[in-house]
Amino acid sequence: MEFGAASSSRVLSGNKFTCISPVSSTSTTRRHQVSVHPTSLYHHQQQQLFSNACFQISRRESALKKAVKMSKDDSREYELSSLTALSPLDGRYWGKVKDLAPYMSEYGLIYFRVLVEIKWLLKLSQIPEVIEVPNFSEEAQSFLQVLIDGFSMDDALEVKNIEKVTNHDVKAVEYFLKQKCQSQPEIAKVLEFFHFACTSEDINNLAHALMLKEAINKVMFPVMDKLIKALCTIAKDNAHISMLSRTHGQPASPTTLGKEMSVFAVRLSRERQAISQVEIMGKFAGAVGNYNAHISAYPEINWHQIAEEFVTSLGLSFNPYVTQIETHDYMATLFYAFIRFNNILIDFDRDVWGYISLGYFKQITKAGEIGSSTMPHKVNPIDFENSEGNLGKANEDLSFLSMKLPISRWQRDLTDSTVLRNMGGGLGHSLLAYKSALQGIGKLQVNEARLSDDLNHAWEVLAEPIQTVMRRYGVPEPYEKLKELTRGKTVNNESIREFILGLELPEEAKFNLLKLTPHSYVGAAVELARNVDAAVNLVNGKKVLEPCI
Repeated sequence: MEFGAASSSRVLSGNKFTCISPVSSTSTTRRHQVSVHPTSLYHHQQQQLFSNACFQISRRESALKKAVKMSKDDSREYELSSLTALSPLDGRYWGKVKDLAPYMSEYGLIYFRVLVEIKWLLKLSQIPEVIEVPNFSEEAQSFLQVLIDGFSMDDALEVKNIEKVTNHDVKAVEYFLKQKCQSQPEIAKVLEFFHFACTSEDINNLAHALMLKEAINKVMFPVMDKLIKALCTIAKDNAHISMLSRTHGQPASPTTLGKEMSVFAVRLSRERQAISQVEIMGKFAGAVGNYNAHISAYPEINWHQIAEEFVTSLGLSFNPYVTQIETHDYMATLFYAFIRFNNILIDFDRDVWGYISLGYFKQITKAGEIGSSTMPHKVNPIDFENSEGNLGKANEDLSFLSMKLPISRWQRDLTDSTVLRNMGGGLGHSLLAYKSALQGIGKLQVNEARLSDDLNHAWEVLAEPIQTVMRRYGVPEPYEKLKELTRGKTVNNESIREFILGLELPEEAKFNLLKLTPHSYVGAAVELARNVDAAVNLVNGKKVLEPCI
């Protein structure tokens, strides 16, 4: 099934009624002709200029009125396409986020509602006390499974057409299933047990949980893992490439490029792991969470146990203490975990942006691409900027969801219903950002010469190891002496060497200090970068981060 087909087929055709510029909608030009008497040429010229100006103003006002009227008239004829989509996720960026559509779209919501309704009917058929719904034959079970497996875009549209009559989206699913199952003799006898004892939120909360579970496991995690793996590769490949650190924007103790990349790999991995451990929860306890209707019909059945069995059979965790709605606390936890992951990636985007600005990275150019409309030389770090921007938008959406969804008046109000339809936005902008960052990483080329040049001009960073060794051997005021030598002054190899030779230190200690350079003074950075795979739990190039949610 191609989820982009319906959207992409709705193309807004261009014609004179869709032109924005009033000039484009005006096809003819008129000329004002004025007779000019030779003895009053000046006055005639002024009259002609004034007349032409008035005509131009009148013509433009007329064209503008036509354009406004045309816009009002035509706005009702606009169909959804990449040009008319209100969200850029459904327009400009559709190709990069469409993998989420089977799960986070209206289609996805309807599909999972259908799945839950059918699975509940099957569960009822397995409860001995519910004699009105006997065990289904293999043929009947297969019939129901086909409704799930073969659910199509046309089926979803049929549900939407029923909703136009019912004005109730969940009831439309129930009616759709009853219509579909009339042809199956066994199921036709128990049609009224579709949606038995259910409130709409019993169906909806499980559908939303399954939407999130599937979208994250099948779409989000693979791209997040690919991003972490790409950072691990950069870390290992550049484990030995020395780099000048900067704290407060100023030169600091050297590190390696690989080690700095490994920091982000480990941080992202930790948050990815946290996301995978969030319990995706569901309820199935009726109108206010007490199984009122269930018990009234079958008081002898342990409905709490049945509900728990049903929810967990869908791969979800059971929440027994609820109102009409599942409390959505797990969603807040989940979305805040994504925000933490995204914040770390923003930090990475900004750091790499800065490294590109310093010249530490070059960007591989692509034939035909343009960096600036006026400055031909530019190769901008647009992938990291796009990533940062979309992460900010994602975090805004996810933060709102996290704060809003756990709050509902008394046993429930409807504010969560419309908000839940926006979950795809936060995930969509996150996914777009991850892919932009990956695209940017793929263009990076380390500029070792520039990195080396910076280090060659930063001999003052060796003040730290020298004063530390001086402390070991009891040299008085080591910090103060190095401060006097280096702070605010130009320091080079010769001045550092002269200072070391003048110290009262053991010859071996002097020898080791004299061997130090800004390139070699990197501590354990090389080892840390080379061991990054173990730190992020990578085994043979495959990420092991279980359990998935």
